[in-house]
Amino acid sequence: MSKSDNFVNYFLSHRNVTDELAAKISKEDYDYKPTETSMSAKTLVTHMLTSFYQFASAAAKQEAKKLHDENEEVDLQQLTKLYTDETVKVIQSMSDEDFDAMVDMTKMLGAELPAGQLLRIAMDHEINHKGNLFVYVRDLGHTDLPMFVSRG
Repeated sequence: MSKSDNFVNYFLSHRNVTDELAAKISKEDYDYKPTETSMSAKTLVTHMLTSFYQFASAAAKQEAKKLHDENEEVDLQQLTKLYTDETVKVIQSMSDEDFDAMVDMTKMLGAELPAGQLLRIAMDHEINHKGNLFVYVRDLGHTDLPMFVSRG
């Protein structure tokens, strides 16, 4: 199995849970914040989706396309599908050698990193915020929650 196929499987094992959690947030709750200084639910989910897509595009040495207009009304379920599909395409475009290629991330992260490591940083970022998202969804009254990672 290629490195990109392996990584896509790992990515989806977490992203599918993110998608399931985001689907539990109704439009009336998009502005919900657990604390005054927290991101809104919509902002948190959008941040997770766009950040991973941008990191994956950088790892693949591609220009991240603008996938949605931040000023338009969004539907989180449609947004998660859009960004997940596009992120998978970007990762699948990478060869095994691309995972070892150095990516200049000095402006953002202060270092040049192998693309595979950049993707792992993106995954760690998603996992961190997915934990936040569990708190949001629980605070919104949902008790039937998915496991932390999906295996199917």
